[in-house]
Amino acid sequence: MSIDKYKRLDAADCGLKNVENIEFIQITQLKLPKDRVRKSINREDISLMAANLKLFGILQPLEINSKNEVILGTRRFEAAKLASLQKVPVIRRTTNQIFELEKQLVSDLHSKHISLLERAQAFQKLLELKSISKYELARYLSLSNNLICRTLAILNASPETMNLIKQGRISQRVVAAVLYRLKDKSKEKYIINKIIKEKLSVAQAENLVAELNDSNILQKHFLKQAKSFRTSLTKFKEKSDISNMDKKQVEKELEKIIESIRSI
Repeated sequence: MSIDKYKRLDAADCGLKNVENIEFIQITQLKLPKDRVRKSINREDISLMAANLKLFGILQPLEINSKNEVILGTRRFEAAKLASLQKVPVIRRTTNQIFELEKQLVSDLHSKHISLLERAQAFQKLLELKSISKYELARYLSLSNNLICRTLAILNASPETMNLIKQGRISQRVVAAVLYRLKDKSKEKYIINKIIKEKLSVAQAENLVAELNDSNILQKHFLKQAKSFRTSLTKFKEKSDISNMDKKQVEKELEKIIESIRSI
């Protein structure tokens, strides 16, 4: 089927006459809403989709509002532009902002193309628009309260942490997990930098946060490290000739360690 022939098809020809009212409009009349949920789009996926559209056209109509803004079908819209389609099938909705956002969110939650940060921003919009609690939002979307809270935690990230995410130095998932559990937010910079430096996984990052949150866990971890250091020192003395070591320098470093312990 050629593109020219596809353009002349009406809803009935597409087998959609019993679904909803479908119209074909110029793609140049369409636009994306400024406050849309999905901000980033995988261009490689769009290129593959565009190649298919050149052969078959859009088989699933876009959904738009009264302003000709695409509510559902962002990727199809971008692919249609890349495929140089002149007209596309659309279903026009007369609906309010809350319903539009809900439809975007529900649709994107089943897509791998929405990031954790974008999902959190959508959750926050729903909280504000509907004036409901996180628990009520979880019930409204049939999601766990824990998932809602863990996801929203990323919005508390500092500008510096957000910049590190943009640079690809730390994942959104790790940041959300850390900020969800971290009690003392003043330690955010320290723990984020430590995670990056030591290349910690999500599980390791969560363990680190647990240590910072609980002084007993931190103490137990410290004593374990101190014991390990003492064991290593004993083995070093047994296997090495320490007569030529700069003992003053060693004593100086040990004094620094002792002072650090006393300052706790």
